[in-house]
Amino acid sequence: MCAALIGGLALFIVSLALHVIVWRIRRPVSYRAWLPALAVIFGPVAAAFAWLMVATPLQLAAVLLLHGSLAAVYVIGYTLLSAFSPSLELLKLLDRSPAGVPVASLRLPFLAGALTGDRIDNLTAAGLVQRDGVRLALGPRGERLTRLVLWYRHAIGLRDGGGG
Repeated sequence: MCAALIGGLALFIVSLALHVIVWRIRRPVSYRAWLPALAVIFGPVAAAFAWLMVATPLQLAAVLLLHGSLAAVYVIGYTLLSAFSPSLELLKLLDRSPAGVPVASLRLPFLAGALTGDRIDNLTAAGLVQRDGVRLALGPRGERLTRLVLWYRHAIGLRDGGGG
């Protein structure tokens, strides 16, 4: 069991190092590029390394189970950290102002655009929404995603529009 823990952690660290190296050489610029890149690095590439590291199929399964769990958490966290976040922008502004900033003077740059224009552009590029002049509507992919999300929310007992 100790070998599986060490192997799983080592595999995750190797994958993380490979991720950093790839991003340093040529960082993907969009979600559509970096999500598949992360999936390849933490998926088949890591599995190939794991296959070379272990002696038995059971050890391979144990190493990949731990690595897969860590990789899933990392990819989800990376998604959250790589997107524009008004909260993160506020923290960065406050970090640049050690003496603090009066609440009334808070003006975060690009906040309005990030919450409207940039977000709409990203959703349009992903095919989730369609822009027709000044009108915005769900695209086919957006309709499927919305139905899936609402089905899941209903299945676990959450109401439409509520938090959770």
